[in-house]
Amino acid sequence: MRLEATGKNVELAIQNGLLECGLTREEVQVKVLEEGGMFKKAKVLLLSGEDVETEAKAEQPAEVENLTNEASENAEAKDLAETAEETATTEHIRPKRVVDTARLQKRGTEFLLGLARLVDENATVDCTAGENEISFAVKGENLGKLIGYHGENIQAIQLLLSGVKLRSEGPVRLYLDIDGYKANRNQALIDLANKTAEQAIKIERNIHLDPMNAYDRRIIHTTIQGRTDVTTESTGEGEKRHVVIKPIFKK
Repeated sequence: MRLEATGKNVELAIQNGLLECGLTREEVQVKVLEEGGMFKKAKVLLLSGEDVETEAKAEQPAEVENLTNEASENAEAKDLAETAEETATTEHIRPKRVVDTARLQKRGTEFLLGLARLVDENATVDCTAGENEISFAVKGENLGKLIGYHGENIQAIQLLLSGVKLRSEGPVRLYLDIDGYKANRNQALIDLANKTAEQAIKIERNIHLDPMNAYDRRIIHTTIQGRTDVTTESTGEGEKRHVVIKPIFKK
């Protein structure tokens, strides 16, 4: 996976990228492309899987290449070259981490319950754990303030929720829903993606969707992923970033 993301600063750019690709900070390698400034957004490159090794090879120091060239003439140089190359291509491999699921469930529930009861003293939090993921569902009355306009607050809370996870823990994802908003929103986005895909095929033209946040864009991408008749891409910067659904023309 190779994804460029932008934000007001480097940290926000990284968070936007993580939301769009659906991975955690521990699952990606981050490369800062632009630091940003008062009038310029920061830009980062998120890498995972085979792209990490590809990027590492592309950026190998000159010493590695020089040692490799001299390997046939000098056995000692050959050993040094192999050692340097191995270091350059494997330094991003991390040991498998152990996830304390019970701790995450407890910490996440306590955090969300404390927040929800600021607006509803009878609010509850249901928690379910699956393979590499934990889902939290906040239920109650008058929780609209936690959801916010177009789900802006729920997205912010989702980012705060990720803070209960230790950096030393593995690639477990934490999902949040409040009063069923996410479930309903997700289904609406899935329906939109499929309907727009069929329309794009019918008119044989690309269709640009309205600007969306990173999480919503990921739902669109995931829905279309695997289809052989259409594909998607994100384009635009900042608040104008949106998904384009493109028909695939067979030769």
